[in-house]
Amino acid sequence: MNTIFHQTVKIIRNELAAENTWRVRLASKEIAESVKPGQFCMLRIPGVRAPLLGRPLAIFRAEEESVDVVYAVVGHGTEQLSRLVPGQEMEIWGPLGNGFRLDADPVNWPTRPLLVGGGIGQTPMYLLAKTFLEQERTEKVTFVWGCRNAGLFACLEDLEALAAQYPGRMVICLATDDGSRGHHGFVTDLEKEIIAVDQLHAGNACVYACGPEIMLKNVAKTAAAAGLKCQVSLETPMACGMGICFTCVTKCKDPDAPDGWDYCRTCTEGPVFDAESLLWD
Repeated sequence: MNTIFHQTVKIIRNELAAENTWRVRLASKEIAESVKPGQFCMLRIPGVRAPLLGRPLAIFRAEEESVDVVYAVVGHGTEQLSRLVPGQEMEIWGPLGNGFRLDADPVNWPTRPLLVGGGIGQTPMYLLAKTFLEQERTEKVTFVWGCRNAGLFACLEDLEALAAQYPGRMVICLATDDGSRGHHGFVTDLEKEIIAVDQLHAGNACVYACGPEIMLKNVAKTAAAAGLKCQVSLETPMACGMGICFTCVTKCKDPDAPDGWDYCRTCTEGPVFDAESLLWD
């Protein structure tokens, strides 16, 4: 089990990254050194009674002695977070949860991984793409990212800079619901096209996705139809982040359970699951 650090840390930067989306950098060497792609942290403003609980947020980048978290302002807690300035303190605990699973066996290593993000679901993909690119056996990383409109692609420049570091080995494809940038349509349209054009199959590829549940369900369905394994990172609302409160449960297949399924805690058993293990509603 990974070590979980509970710290009060300084804010290095906190700035607008896209429409209604912010990026905060926190000084935490310990979390930066130990986080794995797909893991998350809980953030809380010290001394604040409302909201009392922390906010679960995926870790976007981990560089040297700091971590970056990208978050959408969707309620009172994240609205308060967006007002903080460098030098102020945040309470953080992490890294939490189980991230994306990468097989160390070269035989099972996906040489052409397909990453799919929807909206703020791009957040865990930077670290995942970087992990793949650092391995020479990875031939090509394709990242498909969809948003409602062009103004919501938060921190796209970071991903483009990462791709530039590895010429010819990372491709970024964008889609928007309104057609304001990239493909006019859904990420699953691009997923199907890339699987066909790049001739992805079980021997060279795996799909990794994060975003709204309906998107994940369709991404998983498309992957299964192509015979590809798929891992999905759920965006289930959480309260404690430690598996104590059972408010973030999701239905998982369980042949030993009376009804063939049981509840899994997204915060501790996830947030990343094998898509085939989930019981989609």
